[in-house]
Amino acid sequence: MLKSIQLKLSKVKYGRDSLGDDICIEIEALGKLLRVDKRINAGTATEINREVGRFETDRGSFQAEVFINVVEKDLLFNDAGSTKGSIKVDAAITEPQQFIFKVHVRETRSILGKFWGTKTAIFEITLEAEVSDAIRYVQDEGDGWLKVVMEDRGVTESMPAYLKVKVERVDAKREYFTILEGPHRGKFASVALHADGSSRFISNIEHEPLARAMYSISQKTFIIQGKKYKTVDYPESPWKKGLYDIEIPDYPHQGGARYPEAQRAKIWFRIGHSGERYLHAGGRSLGCMTVIETKRWMEIYNSLIKARKGDFMSVGALEVVD
Repeated sequence: MLKSIQLKLSKVKYGRDSLGDDICIEIEALGKLLRVDKRINAGTATEINREVGRFETDRGSFQAEVFINVVEKDLLFNDAGSTKGSIKVDAAITEPQQFIFKVHVRETRSILGKFWGTKTAIFEITLEAEVSDAIRYVQDEGDGWLKVVMEDRGVTESMPAYLKVKVERVDAKREYFTILEGPHRGKFASVALHADGSSRFISNIEHEPLARAMYSISQKTFIIQGKKYKTVDYPESPWKKGLYDIEIPDYPHQGGARYPEAQRAKIWFRIGHSGERYLHAGGRSLGCMTVIETKRWMEIYNSLIKARKGDFMSVGALEVVD
């Protein structure tokens, strides 16, 4: 399973001699660079909690070389020190893993080729690595939809439960991800973290094989997993026999709000990959395949929402018969 490893600068401890308080810290790992400019007093430890980078691996461990540079900035003299080393992260451990580096910064003073300075500061740099699943899924909560911001357009869209995403990065307030399936596949989006800073996505979801369903035109019944459901259709736009894909839900359909007894009633499944014909709960039809046993809608929803055909767009296949 693909794992995402977030490497961050956790804290900085400023020890031994004082060289000043205008500190610049640069950390480089696997082509990612973090620069932090901060006032830090000698004899203190300061929490930073800034991300250096996010990396992915499908192996049991992850190793990276790290280069750290620390500068105490001054109008006349910059005192600098650096170190390099490596970190090895166990991808099976979900608790934060810490790595401590010490950087010695020696006071440097020079005029006309003469050097002096006797002070040395020691900066203890704590890096923290946290492992999570790179592939995550939308939680099934509320009305079954999660509102996210599409980063290319700045507009809000709704993602259905169990939609697969790939987390790219996380900051203090938001989680940024690529949508891996459905009508917005390939788009980059973000969502606010929960108030406690936790993710709105979940792991360890297994999509099920495509769901197979049948619809009888003459009997007006929809059949899935051996269960029959009464439906109504639109006589002026009859269904034609054949095979159709059932799509991943696209957006909340407000018509479902009229049927509060049908949980997840705003989730409609489009039949076929074009047009406006859906499978949904309701009392009438304008061309859709409408399940009038609204209180049983959750049975159908549960049969479809986690199912996948493998084309990144469909949850199942529907055969329409006489």
